[in-house]
Amino acid sequence: MSHGNGLPHEDNICRVYISPRTKAAHVSCIGIEVDSVDSGEYASVDDLPLWVQQKLALLMMTGLTTPTAMIHGVGRRIDADVFWVFREGC
Repeated sequence: MSHGNGLPHEDNICRVYISPRTKAAHVSCIGIEVDSVDSGEYASVDDLPLWVQQKLALLMMTGLTTPTAMIHGVGRRIDADVFWVFREGC
């Protein structure tokens, strides 16, 4: 469920860290509506669930100047290697 401010409910967010050294992706999801199967270690971004890949593709095009912009329904780039991705339907 979305809040009026465009942010998802705080229980529907995944933190994605992409290792700059190995390019492996680590996903930590929180929330009732987020499938716990999505959480875990992935060998590369290409191995992530498709919904995460699509949102990361958009977020990777955003700048790194803080504060970074929130993209409604997608998420936010925190820094060069860390992203918050909002679960679909939020």
